[in-house]
Amino acid sequence: MHTIEQLSERLIEEACAIRASDIHIVPKEHDTLIQFRVDDDLIEKRSMKKETCERIISHLKFLASMDIGERRRPQNGALSISTSNIHVHLRLSTLPTIHEESLVIRILPQEKIPPITQLSLFPATTNKLLSILNHSHGLMIFTGPTGLVRRDNVIISL
Repeated sequence: MHTIEQLSERLIEEACAIRASDIHIVPKEHDTLIQFRVDDDLIEKRSMKKETCERIISHLKFLASMDIGERRRPQNGALSISTSNIHVHLRLSTLPTIHEESLVIRILPQEKIPPITQLSLFPATTNKLLSILNHSHGLMIFTGPTGLVRRDNVIISL
């Protein structure tokens, strides 16, 4: 028998191992569905007992300094987890459903950020970004699909 802490950690490690961007814990009528988002696809991983998932959600909400007693209103929180295998930041979002509370966990791995010269395949693009960064004012907007590229671009630009 595994503890809730071990189950939570194993779930996050499993998602990180397949480079999932999100973990969805979705309660159904009789059980709870665990799904991973990988490359914009939602992959069904397993079903778990509702009671086990409720305890996992409460455990993660507690770690993220969220109100574990509040299940009727949406909540957001964040936490960092370090194990022997991973170091990740997590953003948690809960939503009430007709079958209890659902949880979505956004996984933000802490990978080494490359230098700005490796930001683009095209040197002209890198040079253009560098010239824009030299302006004393203005606004840059980074858009794109789910993933770390936008975050890395912003961090490198700073």
